[in-house]
This record gives sequence, C-alpha cells and structure tokens, in this order.
Amino acid sequence: MDREFGFYLKKIFQMAESELNKDLENIDLTSSQAKLLIYLYKNRDNPINQRDIEKEFSLTNPTVNGILNRLESKKFIQRKVSSIDARNKEIILSDKSIVLITELEKKAKNMENKLIANIEKEKLNIFYEVIKQIFNNIQGGN
Repeated sequence: MDREFGFYLKKIFQMAESELNKDLENIDLTSSQAKLLIYLYKNRDNPINQRDIEKEFSLTNPTVNGILNRLESKKFIQRKVSSIDARNKEIILSDKSIVLITELEKKAKNMENKLIANIEKEKLNIFYEVIKQIFNNIQGGN
C-alpha cells in the first residue's frame, strides 16, 4: 500500500491555513498572526519576547520579526523594553487585539471542528497518539 503521509499532512495544513486566512481577511489578519495573538493572550501573565515566539512556533528570527512588524504596524501589539532584561523587548497585546481574542479562538476552533467532523472519537484518539509519535520521531525523541 502506497502511503504518502507527508503529502497528505502538508495538503491538509495548506488547505486549512488557506481557508482560515480567507476567514480572517475581514479583520486584516493572517492565520500565522492570529495564532501568535492567541499564544500571547494565553501567556499574558508571563513576559514574552521574540525568542520565546521563535522557540514556540519553530520559526526563524527573520520570520518572527516580519510577523511582529506587521502586527505592530496594524496596532495589534506593542513592543516595550523588558523589565527583566533591558536588551530584550516584551511583546504586549494591544486593546485592539484583546477585543478580538474570542473571535480568533472561535475561528480556530471552527477550523479544528471542520477537520475532525464525522470522525469517531476512538479513531481521533488513535490518530492523536499516532500524530504525537510522528512528531516525536521528527523531533528525535522516543
């Protein structure tokens, strides 16, 4: 049996991201930007800097810097000098972002529900275990 896991994983990701991007157009955000805002909101009690974001999302410095620059120019975030280390800047959500968080989380949840629609819970549990193992394999873990 010919199984092209990588092909299907990539296509699923691309299709979901494209649909989510279309859904976010009306609030001038991309799926990457929305995910970052949700991450910042969920971690709002901890100071978050650019390196934290790079590690969390496995993205390069230039990629994260570009996302942050666009979010800052759209007034979704602010960067302020860290109270812990003056060499770093903390990323702070603006009031504009905080007002949108519920809507962003709802859009993300709707996409997740669409992805798993009509799949039995038992199969989803097995899939989740398998996808975690694939992730660990790629990461070099066991």
